[in-house]
Amino acid sequence: MVLIEVVHFLYDAIRLDEKLLIREFDNLGINYRLVSAEDLTFEFPGANEVATAFIRTVSQHRTQLLSQLYEAIGGKSINPYISIMIGNNKAVTLAILNRFGVPIPNTIVALSSESAMKALGVVGSPPAIVKPVHGSWGRLVSLVGSREDLMLLARHRSSMENPPQYETYLVQEFIRKPGRDIRVTVVGDEAVAAIYRYAVNDDWRTNTARGGGKAEAVRIDPELEDISVKATRAVGAYYAGVDVVESDGGYKVLEVNTVPEFKNVQRVTGVNVARRIAELVMGIVKRGG
Repeated sequence: MVLIEVVHFLYDAIRLDEKLLIREFDNLGINYRLVSAEDLTFEFPGANEVATAFIRTVSQHRTQLLSQLYEAIGGKSINPYISIMIGNNKAVTLAILNRFGVPIPNTIVALSSESAMKALGVVGSPPAIVKPVHGSWGRLVSLVGSREDLMLLARHRSSMENPPQYETYLVQEFIRKPGRDIRVTVVGDEAVAAIYRYAVNDDWRTNTARGGGKAEAVRIDPELEDISVKATRAVGAYYAGVDVVESDGGYKVLEVNTVPEFKNVQRVTGVNVARRIAELVMGIVKRGG
């Protein structure tokens, strides 16, 4: 069935994820137009085309701005601006998950290196994980075993560009997971597929997008589905990649990714995630929101 309302498929790079989505948009007859973010302009005052924006840009800043602009001119954004803004900020994400009763690791957000020092022993026995508030693919995530380690990290961060951003510290308990974490892909109100992401070479990080760990399909149990769907709803997303870790106290959610990569999930599980996302987009356009 061909939809009348146009969908702007926004991109800044056509990766495998986007190729899979484009194929399913074509298969479903969705009325869409590929729009390069590099070529896109908005004119004020002026008549800007009102459309549904399906945003697959890599840049977090660009994704956030595009979703906000499309909603500001009267269109829609998939995912909505508020969910992208939350998902781009690890501290705010964890605050909202905590508010809605989604289990998360013990975490302290510190606005200075001095406060981060005090937080080290509070979140749990060393080592601790120290993350920037913004970022993806595990960049600038550190395993800190002592105050000296954190002092070195603080000096390194202060020497970087945009130091105010990196002078906020997310200090989190180190969960001794079984050498893996879980990426759950949620579409609508369903956890459609999930994979274990294993560390290799004794690396404590497990993000397969970094080119490291191997992946294996997960049998999604009711508890895992419940917290993943609840986490997606809490941030206001239509679809998401939810990062979950197994702990002695059960599952805990680490992050909610609102422009998730899913190619590894689709490859390993055999679930056509791209189709499910395309069907979600079609449903949103048909019902007008």
